[in-house]
Amino acid sequence: MSTEQRLLMDFYDNYQAPLKGGSYRLVLQQTVSLEGGEEHHYYRDQPFEVIAPRYTVEGSEIQAYFPPPGGVADYRNVLPHLVLRTRNLPWERTVWEGEGHEPWLALLVLSEQDILEGRAVSKPGTVADLAPAVKTDSAWSRTEDGANVLLPIFPREGEGAETPVRLLDLDLGLFLKLCPRREELPLLAHIRRVDTADKVPLGMSADGEFAVLVANRFPEAGASTVHLISLEGWDRLLDAPEGQTRDAGRVRLVTLGSWSFVCDSAGHDTFGGLMQRLRRNAAVVGVAPPAEGGDAYVNGALARGYVPLDFRASDSTPTFAWYRGPLSPVVRPSLDRPPFGSADSALVFDEGTALFDVSYAAAWQLGRLLALGSPAFTKGLRLFVERRHGAAEFARQVENFLESHRSAFEDLKEQPPRPGDERIRIADELVEWLARAVLLYPVPFQYLVPHPALLPPESLRFFHLDDNWVDALVDGALSVAVRSHADEGLAARSDVQTALSQIVYQYRLRQQGRNPEWSPSERYMDVPKSGFILRSKVVTDWPGVEVTAKTDAPPSTHLPEILRLEQIADGVLFCLARGSIRQVRFREPREGLTFGVDTDGNVRAGASDGKLNVRPGLLRANSRDGVADVAALRGRLNEKLGRKVGPAGFALQMVRMPEEQVIRWG
Repeated sequence: MSTEQRLLMDFYDNYQAPLKGGSYRLVLQQTVSLEGGEEHHYYRDQPFEVIAPRYTVEGSEIQAYFPPPGGVADYRNVLPHLVLRTRNLPWERTVWEGEGHEPWLALLVLSEQDILEGRAVSKPGTVADLAPAVKTDSAWSRTEDGANVLLPIFPREGEGAETPVRLLDLDLGLFLKLCPRREELPLLAHIRRVDTADKVPLGMSADGEFAVLVANRFPEAGASTVHLISLEGWDRLLDAPEGQTRDAGRVRLVTLGSWSFVCDSAGHDTFGGLMQRLRRNAAVVGVAPPAEGGDAYVNGALARGYVPLDFRASDSTPTFAWYRGPLSPVVRPSLDRPPFGSADSALVFDEGTALFDVSYAAAWQLGRLLALGSPAFTKGLRLFVERRHGAAEFARQVENFLESHRSAFEDLKEQPPRPGDERIRIADELVEWLARAVLLYPVPFQYLVPHPALLPPESLRFFHLDDNWVDALVDGALSVAVRSHADEGLAARSDVQTALSQIVYQYRLRQQGRNPEWSPSERYMDVPKSGFILRSKVVTDWPGVEVTAKTDAPPSTHLPEILRLEQIADGVLFCLARGSIRQVRFREPREGLTFGVDTDGNVRAGASDGKLNVRPGLLRANSRDGVADVAALRGRLNEKLGRKVGPAGFALQMVRMPEEQVIRWG
């Protein structure tokens, strides 16, 4: 393992599973000797199979691509790579039997010219298309369209002939020119372990441990396509002496995935390029006023984040009303009023214009609908309310129950159920639902951003959270079981908010893998909250982008500044923080840091030893296709560093420093 402190991540050479994918037999033989010398023999032969991908990789397995799919930028000095969420995937199968650590997967970069000239053809097929017509000890082949095609040699027992496969028919000479050599393959795959605290929750089985596959060809100008290919069954071809002739002109590869991009110096689809544009265009939530001459009242409402909606009050003519979600461009003072007992009581009427503001009424009704749609929440709520009749009593009961059973919640994860555990489990579901509600998890996107103009493409919009809207949401949720709600005054809401403070902070700390503090020093609803919504290719093309924030909230050694970081829609990142945000730092995800050289041809070559220029001899001899001589490069690094560089060390030297962007607000 190699570690670089400035990168704040660990590199590992590979991951070796106890058993690789394939068929096995478990043989058990036992001999029992009885008194008198008689022996009984027992024998069991149990076949089993370790299942591993062979023909496809699920989309959920892929964390990130670089260059991003469809990206347009200057990628001439980077080696394309793929980040996988399953750390052991590249080593789940074998190419060569024995103790080698070569991955069975590799990346091949094909230029636009390769495809246009017909040297590479990607097409759908089935396992039957891999069946050989001719078998020899050194090659399997079949003839198609008058040409002999080499096929991978590996057993296929039990596989259906109609199993779909994506095929890549490649000119044999091009394959041998592009494919990494055996000694290079281990250097083009490694594992990175990174801290995921500043990321959107990933839900990985091995949190923060990613496998990275790197190509060995620098992109040419124009379009390129990268294929994730299987090398299983190609050991004989890769081990063949250089220059050996074959009675075939093409090879048929199994491609498990592919993506394309364009290398063009005029493009800007890099992390730094996109973030600089966002920094220049950052603003607060709100629709920009129309051209001069528009109505000042309407322009003012739009600038404050309101949108018009069709509205018809009871026994009235159709008109329109204003709606604004919980995300406000300005700080909203507390209404300082009793809880809303109904949606109608949350309507705000403007006598000057005779128009309604339905924002809080919509929040109340949404809270009630969400609660009614959650059987676990309504069951838990009724359990605690029982014969009690109020939000204040409910809040006190939940808070006291949490305090008296705080150790029981952790015990439930490690011990078998005990009498009384059901009530603890119901309480756990109840408080988690409330925590997610006040953090706006179940709120539909259109309630947060009610009009596309509020969040145009490639935009960053800051906001202040309107706690009145959140109060109305919770009031509506509690209304399904709490009676006499509106008559209890501010004391009821205050007690509910005290309970919520404890619940919300515990929930976020658990998400980050930290020990929850059961007695926070502040009330969640008393602290102003702010955040941002980011709609950008950064979210889709750099999944796992790392976000940290500085706010004016009172410092705390236990409470996180960011309360929620989530992708709430395709390409949309939502962040909610304690206090008013003063600065946000966006950092390129460390598991996806690019491989390559700088514009002068330098690599890192050690943090304290300056740089190593590898431009001379970087490419394979007589290669005009941008194929890197990985083995020779490793040799130069060995000489420079005075030690043998393994896959982790090679990755450390070739990885480029992360890009980041700081955006200030307020």
